[in-house]
Amino acid sequence: MFRYLIRYPLMLLLMLLPGLGRAEEYAEQDLFSLSGFATLGAVYNSTDQADFLRDLSQREGAGYTRQLDFGLDSLLGLQLDAKINAEVSASAQLLSHRRYDNSYTPELNWGFVKYTPNDSVQARIGRLGFDVYMQADSRSVGYSYLPVRPPVDYYGGLPISYLDGVDVVLKHPIGEGIARLELAMGYAREKLPVQGSDHSLDLSGSPLWGGYLDYQLQNWQFRVGYARLNLENELPDLDLLLNVLRSPQLQSFPGPAQFADDAMIKGKMVEFISAGMIYDNGPLQIQLMLRRLLATTISYPDNDAGYLMLAYRVGPFTPYVSYSIVKPKVIKHDVGLPDIPAFSQVNGLSRLIQPYPLNDQSTYSLGVRYDVMRNLDLKFQVDRVDGRDSFQWANKQPSWDGRATIYSLTLDFIF
Repeated sequence: MFRYLIRYPLMLLLMLLPGLGRAEEYAEQDLFSLSGFATLGAVYNSTDQADFLRDLSQREGAGYTRQLDFGLDSLLGLQLDAKINAEVSASAQLLSHRRYDNSYTPELNWGFVKYTPNDSVQARIGRLGFDVYMQADSRSVGYSYLPVRPPVDYYGGLPISYLDGVDVVLKHPIGEGIARLELAMGYAREKLPVQGSDHSLDLSGSPLWGGYLDYQLQNWQFRVGYARLNLENELPDLDLLLNVLRSPQLQSFPGPAQFADDAMIKGKMVEFISAGMIYDNGPLQIQLMLRRLLATTISYPDNDAGYLMLAYRVGPFTPYVSYSIVKPKVIKHDVGLPDIPAFSQVNGLSRLIQPYPLNDQSTYSLGVRYDVMRNLDLKFQVDRVDGRDSFQWANKQPSWDGRATIYSLTLDFIF
């Protein structure tokens, strides 16, 4: 019953409408409002030996597939808001962007009913933005943030953008600032491409819960967050390898069965821990973000990431610089089979599913945002990336030296 309600929030809204209050309390033009946002982007990769990705939800990017790419950052979103009465409202947001299957099929990014009995309490049910880390629930709205895209080293490894569930936000003044506590629980629904194959990992039905503690004081904002994802589904085609490793014929060797248990995805846990700070005072803006991702499967590496961004506005121009880094922590697991022709295929597949050769990736970025007019900006950014074996690239070729320069131009607007 709970899954049904959170999956169909707009149906729930229609069921509740008769008892939500008298619509005549509001002018007709205030009951519904339609808004939207869009980004038109172009990305050029200096190398054709690997695909640069915006995040892990994309299968292809700029570089190997095409050096000049117009779909990496481009997207379109439409949002419908309904104000039922002073306490109840609803929102639905459709988003079209490059997905795991290279399509731009619109998907429901938000779809919830919100109850706000007073200024201190807010509760929502439906499809909600996954916002345990700063700026996460608005990272599709290019106009709302400073750079061309949220730093890939930090946000790119966090592909979950929404959950189907409930959340509660409590606000309370502390000193001269405002503290906010959010608690959320529900289920993930997205699909992630499996690089090197045509398959995808389906997160549907995977329980997801977490929250954040946020404090805003004048020009400062601080946030710490935590979330936990329990993976419900196995990687496509991985069951075949796991069954081979657990077969009676290999049990005379000490490692295969344990390797299968370590490599499986289904039933494993992923934790997200984050901390961030933003200082925004007049022309000066500083952002510092740190996060840790921990996984109980060797098929996805633990990693730490962070970035520092400095910006200074001069009239309509805001130049900025940033440095970001991701450091996977990968321990090589030996499947325990002899390296002989009889086991070559099993050993080869076992090496593919554990990313033990991964190295650090770091990026220096330099860019400028030009606010052309109200609700319209133009951005140009240059990224110098160093990450030969980073898991945040696709279609990597053996001859690639791990370095690339990414040139990006975007036009963002809201309406």
